[in-house]
Amino acid sequence: MTVAVELPKLQKLSDQELMAWTPKEFVEKIIGKSEMFAEIFFHKEHWETFELDEQTRKDNLVEFCARLAWREFYNGVHPPSKQIVMLEKNPEDIGIRIRLAQQIIDEVQHQRTWGRWCKHYGGSPRLQDYDVSPEVIKQFQLTNDYDDPAEIAVNLQLTGEPILVYLFGFGTLKPDESITYSLLPTELLKDIEKSVVADEPRHIAVGKEIMKKYCGDAKKRRNILELQCTRLENTIKIMMKDLELLGAKRVGQLPII
Repeated sequence: MTVAVELPKLQKLSDQELMAWTPKEFVEKIIGKSEMFAEIFFHKEHWETFELDEQTRKDNLVEFCARLAWREFYNGVHPPSKQIVMLEKNPEDIGIRIRLAQQIIDEVQHQRTWGRWCKHYGGSPRLQDYDVSPEVIKQFQLTNDYDDPAEIAVNLQLTGEPILVYLFGFGTLKPDESITYSLLPTELLKDIEKSVVADEPRHIAVGKEIMKKYCGDAKKRRNILELQCTRLENTIKIMMKDLELLGAKRVGQLPII
């Protein structure tokens, strides 16, 4: 069994250490932790695959795609809409708001993409037909229930979006290192790479701009880092279920948040 890897406890640093980083460096630390988590979580060596009969596999793909369609819409549309409203009072943020509007457009398209695949595998493409599980609802709450654009950004654009790329079999892991790349159907992978993954860099980029501008003082930075930890804990619950649907069981240690 592999040894558990402990992620950097950035939230435990002193006020002086937190403020020693420039806003750009602070953002890099957040994304670095997200990617470190994803590399550990999705590496093939930590998983064991199991066989699914043809009907179970199709049923599971329907649920997998429905879960993603729901998350793309609720996590990807509602929180950026709130960010736009929050940033409205500052005329200088018009560029950021336009980019957030583009993210919303992208996320609606992503939801439709997953809905089409849901239908392809025999399910309903309609969000209202999906029985949402508790951990998925919790993830929406962890993304949306804030009154500060930076608090949304750390959850959505700087943690959720970078990790989602790995769930789809991409990111810094090579194809032969990624558990999901080996489990997702090739036709699905090819379409998602083009219609979903290709949009993620610009979503991450707008989150970076928000965080650089609004990361604030040491108290706010520590709170942002604590929010990321909470997000990662729930991400484990969601993506363990995602991988189980695809036919994988965790055998390695989970990353220590």
